[in-house]
Amino acid sequence: MEILSNLQAFIIVLGIIIFVHEFGHFITAKAFGMRVFIFSFGFGRRLLGFKWGDTDCRLSLIPLGGYVKLEGEADDHLSEDVSARGDGRDFTSRPRWQRFLVYVAGPVMNAVLTISVMTVFHMKGFGVEAALYDRPIIGAVEAASPAAQADLHPGDEIRAIDGARVSTWEEALYKIWIRPDTTVRLRILRDGHESDVEVHSTSTGPEKAGKIGVAPLVRVGSLSPGAPAELAGLKVDDGILQVGDQPVRAFSDIPPVVTRSAGQPLALRLLRDGKIVEMSVTPRQIDGAPRLGIGQKTVIRRFGLFRSIEESARWAWGQTRTTIETLGRLLNGSLSPKSMMGPLGIAKASGEKAREGAGSLFFLIAIISLQVGILNLFPLAPLDGGHLAILLAEGVVRRDFSGTVKAWIMNAGALVMFLLIGVVLYSDLSKTSWLGKYLP
Repeated sequence: MEILSNLQAFIIVLGIIIFVHEFGHFITAKAFGMRVFIFSFGFGRRLLGFKWGDTDCRLSLIPLGGYVKLEGEADDHLSEDVSARGDGRDFTSRPRWQRFLVYVAGPVMNAVLTISVMTVFHMKGFGVEAALYDRPIIGAVEAASPAAQADLHPGDEIRAIDGARVSTWEEALYKIWIRPDTTVRLRILRDGHESDVEVHSTSTGPEKAGKIGVAPLVRVGSLSPGAPAELAGLKVDDGILQVGDQPVRAFSDIPPVVTRSAGQPLALRLLRDGKIVEMSVTPRQIDGAPRLGIGQKTVIRRFGLFRSIEESARWAWGQTRTTIETLGRLLNGSLSPKSMMGPLGIAKASGEKAREGAGSLFFLIAIISLQVGILNLFPLAPLDGGHLAILLAEGVVRRDFSGTVKAWIMNAGALVMFLLIGVVLYSDLSKTSWLGKYLP
C-alpha cells in the first residue's frame, strides 16, 4: 500500500514539474507565432483534447509530465501533412534569439513554479523549527565523534567554516554536509574569545555526507502556566543541553526521558545568556502523561505579496547556489554520488511528504522543480542547455551546423546522459535495504 501511495505521489510531483516546464516551451513558441503541432499532458495514447489553432492540446495515457512538438524540430515527421509548410512558422527558420528564448523558457517556468509555491507559503505563513534559523550554537556533542575529539563543547558557537562566515545552523550544517572525509577548519566563539579548531569530518550513513557529531541548540519556545518547568524557573529561549543523563540533540529526545522518569526529579542542564545553568524539575501528570510543560521553539514566517515574492526569490537563489556548489563537489569527487536523489528517492520522498499533507508535498515540488530547471541548463544535449550551447556556438561562427554535426553532438550528449542516469540509479539502489548491502 505504501509503494502504491509513493507511486501516486511521484506521478503528481513529476507530472506537475514536467508539465510546467513544457508549458514554458509551448507558450513561448506560440507567442512567437511558431507552429506547434502537439502540446500534451502525459505520454502515449491520446485520451482527449481540443484544437488551439494548429495545436492539438491533448491529455495522454501516461501522466508523467508532457511534451511539445514543434514544426521543424529534428524529430519532426508531421510537416509533410501541413500544406502551409514554408511560410516561415517552423522552428528552424526563426531567428536564433527566438529559438534561444523558447529553449530557456522551460527552466524559467520551473523557477516560476518554485517562486510561486514559496510565495504562497510566505503569504500564508508557516512554522519552521527555530534551531535551523538560530545562531549556530552547539547544543550537543556526540561521544567519540570528530567534534568531541577536537574538544568542542555544548555552548560553543560556530562563527565560520573554512573562512566563510555562517550566521545560522542551516548554513553551518550545509557547509559541513558538503565536506565529507576532510579536514574542516571551524572558527569557534567560547567565553567571548574566538579561536580556530580543525575537525576531520566523517561520511557515515547511506548519503555519504559530511558530519562532525554536533547538534543545534534546542530552545524552549513556550511554557505552560503552572507546569513544572515554569515553577522550576525555566524561561523562554533557554537552551536545553541535557535532561537527566540524556544529551538533547532534538526536541523529540525530551519526551521519552520524561516518560522514563516515572515522576522522579530530573536534572536539567541549560544554556542561558551564554552561561550554564543547572536545575531540577519533577515531571507531573498532564493529560494522562508525565510532562514538564515546555513547547518547542518555532519561527513563523509570514509576509505580504511583494515581500513574499522577494523572500521566495532570495530563497530560490540560495537554493540555486547550493545546488551548483553540490554539483561541483560531485564532479570533483569530494562528495559521494550516494548523496544524489534519483527516481526511487524522489518517489519515496514524495510519498512521505504526501502523507504529511499537501503543504509538505508542494514544498517538495518547489525544491525539485528548481533543481530540474537548473539541471536542464547544463550544456549537455539533449537537455535545453545543450541546445542553447549549440545556438550560441552557431551565433559565434555565424552559420548553422550541419545535420551530421548536430547528430554527433546529440549522440555524445545522450551517451553522457545515460551514464549520469546510471550513476543516479546506483545512488538510489545503494540506499535500499534489499540491494544496499551488496553495493559499495
